[in-house]
Amino acid sequence: MSGKAVALDKGSMAIIANTFEYDGVWYPPFVRPHILDRIRTFEVREDDLILSTFSKCGTNWMREIILLVYQDGHVDKVNRDVDPSLCGMLELGHPPDFNKSVADYVAALPSPRFYYTHLPAQHLPAQVWTKKPKMVYVTRNPKDALTSLYRFLNANPANTCEVPWRMLFEIFISKKIPFGNWFDQALAYWEHRDDGHVCFVTYEEMKQTYMQDIRSVIKRLATFLGVTVSSDGLQRIVEHSSLEGMKMTYAKIEEEVENGKMYTRSQGQIPYLQQGKERIKH
Repeated sequence: MSGKAVALDKGSMAIIANTFEYDGVWYPPFVRPHILDRIRTFEVREDDLILSTFSKCGTNWMREIILLVYQDGHVDKVNRDVDPSLCGMLELGHPPDFNKSVADYVAALPSPRFYYTHLPAQHLPAQVWTKKPKMVYVTRNPKDALTSLYRFLNANPANTCEVPWRMLFEIFISKKIPFGNWFDQALAYWEHRDDGHVCFVTYEEMKQTYMQDIRSVIKRLATFLGVTVSSDGLQRIVEHSSLEGMKMTYAKIEEEVENGKMYTRSQGQIPYLQQGKERIKH
């Protein structure tokens, strides 16, 4: 089944109702089958950097950290001069018909390129495993990923009703969750954790707690990317990649960049930044 193209402005329940199956994996309706076909033969370059995550596992957080690492923590030097209507996952299409794809936009970019995806390992461009570009994969405790997804879907201003927790839970543990089952995806990427071109990171490692220090993740990323980060730069990255720091950055983007909400919100509607908290009780 191909699914009906539905934007977030139709509400989150409409998105869930119109998911479709492609080669054994379920996808949201703003991903189109012809785009997934196109990605199979997408031309990967050896100097590409790919950020891959399961939905709601820290995609935008890690994206910001990587951008800051390349600028030694100077947030004002980060290049945001991209078409904001095309910011998003490699596999996404764009409203109103969702036939225009991010993949086509990325294909025309000069090297080096940095792009991101929620694709399961088996649906990545085939050349990822032959040309071996650098890839950062981030995963998260599935209970917290589900909680974040629940909050995200219910933050949609177009909703006319709440997405029920029990229904979302049943979908999440099934094969019908968009972008594939969390357990299947995490295991497939875990098998590549020792590949030299893959940096496997957990959301929990990134959290600043009494047991964890995000500085260790930043240092590991810098080494993996071949970038030198100064001691002052390290502190800048910590500050600007904090929840409060990113809120300030995103507010500035929304204020100063034309169509800036396309960069900071899914389809310009649901904020990517949430509460930075863990699971909720039901």
